[in-house]
Amino acid sequence: MAIPAGSSFPARTNNRLDAFLRRHLVPEVYDAIRAYEPCIVVSDSEKHTLKYVILSDRRIYLTENPPKSIRRVVALRDIVAIDLIDDYPEFLSPQDRKTNQHIRIIYSTVLKKECEKSKGVRKFLFPFHHAKVNKKVKEENNGSVFWRGKGTRSLNKSSLRYHRESSAPTEDSTLCPPSDLKKHSLRSPSSFRPLPTPSRRSCQSTPAPGKAVSVPPCTANTKEPEGLPDHKGSLSEIPFKCDGNGNEFYLGNSSLASLLKRNPHLEKKESELHLYIVSTTSSIFLHLKSSWNNYMIKATLLQDPLYVSELSLPTGGKKPYRSEEKIKYFSQLKSELFLKDNTLRKILCLITELKVAAQKNFILKRLFWKTSDLFYFLVNTLHQYLPESRDKNTLQNKSQRADELVACIEIIQTLGLMFRETETESSRLNILAAKKGTLFNLLVILISKPQIPKSYPVFDIQLVADSTFVEMSFDAELQKLILEYTNTATALLYEILLVFQQGNLGLRSTKFAISWMMSFLQSRPPIVTFVAGIVNQVVKVLSASFQLLSPGQAVLLHQQLFILKSCLQYSKTLAEYIRNDYSEEFRYFIHMLALEKRLPLCYPITQPTTQLFHEVLKLVEQKQCVKY
Repeated sequence: MAIPAGSSFPARTNNRLDAFLRRHLVPEVYDAIRAYEPCIVVSDSEKHTLKYVILSDRRIYLTENPPKSIRRVVALRDIVAIDLIDDYPEFLSPQDRKTNQHIRIIYSTVLKKECEKSKGVRKFLFPFHHAKVNKKVKEENNGSVFWRGKGTRSLNKSSLRYHRESSAPTEDSTLCPPSDLKKHSLRSPSSFRPLPTPSRRSCQSTPAPGKAVSVPPCTANTKEPEGLPDHKGSLSEIPFKCDGNGNEFYLGNSSLASLLKRNPHLEKKESELHLYIVSTTSSIFLHLKSSWNNYMIKATLLQDPLYVSELSLPTGGKKPYRSEEKIKYFSQLKSELFLKDNTLRKILCLITELKVAAQKNFILKRLFWKTSDLFYFLVNTLHQYLPESRDKNTLQNKSQRADELVACIEIIQTLGLMFRETETESSRLNILAAKKGTLFNLLVILISKPQIPKSYPVFDIQLVADSTFVEMSFDAELQKLILEYTNTATALLYEILLVFQQGNLGLRSTKFAISWMMSFLQSRPPIVTFVAGIVNQVVKVLSASFQLLSPGQAVLLHQQLFILKSCLQYSKTLAEYIRNDYSEEFRYFIHMLALEKRLPLCYPITQPTTQLFHEVLKLVEQKQCVKY
């Protein structure tokens, strides 16, 4: 088996195939294509045929080599495991066997029950599981299911969080920040953009970890989205949610048990798709795992009714998707962001508009990484306000500091969105590697706690009585914002760690390695406080009795555990700190039974989180050598 030795970014370099995909796929689906690779395919319907495997944000496709037709093969929601098999296929030449990457994709289908014994419950596998076998994998029952129907659309959008009273949307649906920013629209009718923005979140903040939340029932909606028929043998008949735009979202394999129990006429079947890539530089295996992991996070969040409601389009028809309009829109938005006379409130409105549009259109993420100027602009803007504001007036103005933190949270969320699902973009790695100083500044910002104004003593008795309530209100709001900032920074740090992890696994490893990143972080004093905060949050989440985690909390827990695992694996200093200072917490509070009580089985992220949790516990218990 070949180990990826480099990257063939971008993973869309075949002009003939790219032109074919552009002609045969609707624009939304074409823009969502992540990568493709020539390979030899083995399944129940394909016997050692030369094909192209095509990966999008929701599906895996196959087409001939050269391309003639395109078929949907596996939906990411149906995948059980993606393994890299260590074997030497007999049908390949001796030389090709040495450079071969054998990828096995196991996926589930739901069939009508026949007169045969039901199969046992499958073993859940972590998406980053790497299987090694010494003999050739059997190719029995390597079924692949093909789908029909129109392509799906990309994920819609999200809206600006609220901490205070919000304003009504303006005529051109531009979002404005909270607080005193609510009085005037920053947009004129002449600056109308072709992309609408969604309705904003109601005045409700994200529940803090450990806080009681209402968890939606893990049930499936059996109504098939109109215009999206799929093969009857797949899980595509079992959507979890469908927004008003016709987008399909699914529970995935974690809901199969309850579904099959309710419907005695259905039974689960596992099929396999084998891909043989004769290349030492192909990164398709890593892209498959990354896309699957992204889909599980997305599918988990879609079990939050509030999150799903934000994805609904405002009333009115949906305009036809045109890439040219998106490019023009992005260019206009970026030019407005770079105006020198922009105030913080206007920057916040523009950043929010960019985030909302990027959630709906993946092409905007690609455009974001085409040049480095916008990435540098956002990081430099953060640097103006974090960890402390350069505006000295903010040292005594809690209301102004709260507005700054709201803007910083929005910027960090936007950066996290731009990092997610863009691992196939070569320009992203080039930008991050070109000026590592900007990336270092961003890392320090993320692990540093924001500074807030101190309360000064008031000697007038009447003024004390009048200001007490106001001070307490601002203090409580600032603490809420700091907690939200910490959670948002954790999510972005998780995305950056994934970039460096991919470097370890073969993607530009000469430029990025996770041990190199951890070495930098452990040399910065704020990292100790940051790691301590993560451990304390995990303790708080797991020690809350009889309270199930919300989808957002489950995803945050997964991200926190991944960061802890990276610290334990790749930083000797941080590993010793966690083991020595938090041994009691891991003994009495952070244990598997506590996790099982708090994490609903119906979340797609549950099984990978459980596996990750087990790996963290194992690293804490055994003082193994740190990897480099």
